[in-house]
Amino acid sequence: MTRPMRRLVLEVRKAGLLDSVQDLGRPGQAAIALSRGGAMDRGAFTLANALVGNPASAAGLEITGPGPTVCVHCDTWMASVGADHGVSASDGQSGSRFIPMKTQRPVFVRAGSVLRWQAPQSGWRSWLAVAGGLNMPQVMGSRSAHLAAGIGPQRIVAGQQLALAEDAEALAHVRAQCVLGSLEEAVVGQGPRWQVAGDLPRTWPVIDLPVLAGRHLQDLSEGARERLLSQAWKVSAQSNRQGLRLQGEPIETSGLPQLASEPVCFGTVQLPPGGEPVILLAEHQTTGGYPRVLEVASAVEGLLAQAGAGCLIRFRLIGLDEADALAQQQARMLRKRLIGIEQACRYPIT
Repeated sequence: MTRPMRRLVLEVRKAGLLDSVQDLGRPGQAAIALSRGGAMDRGAFTLANALVGNPASAAGLEITGPGPTVCVHCDTWMASVGADHGVSASDGQSGSRFIPMKTQRPVFVRAGSVLRWQAPQSGWRSWLAVAGGLNMPQVMGSRSAHLAAGIGPQRIVAGQQLALAEDAEALAHVRAQCVLGSLEEAVVGQGPRWQVAGDLPRTWPVIDLPVLAGRHLQDLSEGARERLLSQAWKVSAQSNRQGLRLQGEPIETSGLPQLASEPVCFGTVQLPPGGEPVILLAEHQTTGGYPRVLEVASAVEGLLAQAGAGCLIRFRLIGLDEADALAQQQARMLRKRLIGIEQACRYPIT
């Protein structure tokens, strides 16, 4: 007797606050006014994919704030990395009885299981990777949702079915067995005892943000520069994947020069006429006419993904040498983690 064909999908039972399919985005499209987009924290996204044996470019799910409830229709090997969401799982046979499921590591989830992401205790975003990746159509070379531009799949909604790779279940069995051994007695959410270290700052929800001087910082008065760098700026609820709007004691901007639009990037800190900074994120516009007062060090861009409404951000001015050292340290740490994952899981990261 043959087993009935399972649907290789994740079914969204309840949508989260703002969840979307993401990969590494669409780099190199600024000439047509399209920012890279993609996962807000490429390092955490790469780790999630590595944990299940995927290449860094495989599509996964970005979960923001209070997360979704998802039914898994086939056996899967998955990993959730990022914020301290607290994920619980039901095996589909125990009704509404949910048990905690480990994160920051790969786990085996049987067909029919229901997974639920709670509001995070710390941090703001997580990334879910499934062995084989999400099998969404490619648009301009990427499967990611660029919500601001309306390109690719849009935000996740209830009732949506997210297609998995055609070999997702076979990959789940092979890779889970590499880590767990026999799967006959495996329960929902079973995984190894180890986990990858998280990158959430210990001071969260206060985030110390290393920044470089922007090209217009010196156009501010000494008092305005002091106000910009000395206070804790509160992240506004109006923030999204385009940028973080900050609230605090406004900076005097009346003496700033009128500017023509010029290129901006992920991490550019602009100062609009109202005097409250905006930090540009993955789906930023590609040019802007507001003064560029600061630039977030590239090594800590991932911290911006964890800045939810109400978080406090303090800018710490650094120089190029320190920014380079931070970038090199970050690259070394990611390489070590990827090597450690490959050794612990005993399967290559494809």
